[in-house]
Amino acid sequence: MAVSVYDYTDFRKFLNDHFEYRRQKVKRLTLQDICDEIGMKSAGHLSSILKGHTNLSKKVAPSVAKFCRLKKKEAEYFVYMVLFNQMTNHTRKKEAFEKLISYRLSSVYKVSAKSYKYYDCWYHSAIRSLTGVFDIRDNYTELATLVTPSIRAYQAKSSIELLVELNLIALDESGFYRPTTVYIDSGTHANSTAINSFVVSMLDRAKESLDIFPAEERKLSWVTMGIDQEGYEAFLSEMRTFRSKVADVLKKHRTADRVYQWNMQLFPLSKSRQALEQKEQANANGGGLDYHD
Repeated sequence: MAVSVYDYTDFRKFLNDHFEYRRQKVKRLTLQDICDEIGMKSAGHLSSILKGHTNLSKKVAPSVAKFCRLKKKEAEYFVYMVLFNQMTNHTRKKEAFEKLISYRLSSVYKVSAKSYKYYDCWYHSAIRSLTGVFDIRDNYTELATLVTPSIRAYQAKSSIELLVELNLIALDESGFYRPTTVYIDSGTHANSTAINSFVVSMLDRAKESLDIFPAEERKLSWVTMGIDQEGYEAFLSEMRTFRSKVADVLKKHRTADRVYQWNMQLFPLSKSRQALEQKEQANANGGGLDYHD
């Protein structure tokens, strides 16, 4: 059965499945045959792309789509999928993902669009928590001013509507919106682009807090350190343990009068020794990898 490009968000997975389907039709079809048709010289290079070791050039992507006999809209989707998979810049990756969502035949639209909307705006999370602290009905102007930094009334209204649609809040017996669950766990399989958008937004809020709130109402701290891979894994384990302990503390202190955001960040400030050694080795061998940002 032919594969649909709209069922994929990983272009490599799509190509591997499509090529396997074509081989069932043409038994002797080889990677070199495919390369000859799309204008790629080396079957080894194509193999490296399919395995995720090398990126597919944006210039070559339309030729690959043509080989896969994709129609105009399908080919556009394929190119955006290539960009989404290979972009390292978050803003550009987010733009590519939003393009994928725009295709209504796409499984991304069916499955991820709503959850993406929740994480795409930082204040959805804040408003969800506020419904557990204040009595919120349709007083959107008041709700908008409760959020810091404040938002517009129409944004507060659309946020409430989204939270209801996602079943994250619901009306209680008194007619006030309340959270349907105490905690939300994005899980290990949540869309990384949506989560990254949320993280970036909250980092912006952390910067703004320096100017908005006095020192006694906020706390920013940090540690700069050198660490190896084993130490890094141990550090992650401690972060997860501490996050669980924080959840236990919150269970004991259920009375709230304000909404806070607590961020944990761990990110590199240098290249790794291994990466430098690999780069030196690649230079010694004459390169050969195709990188695209």
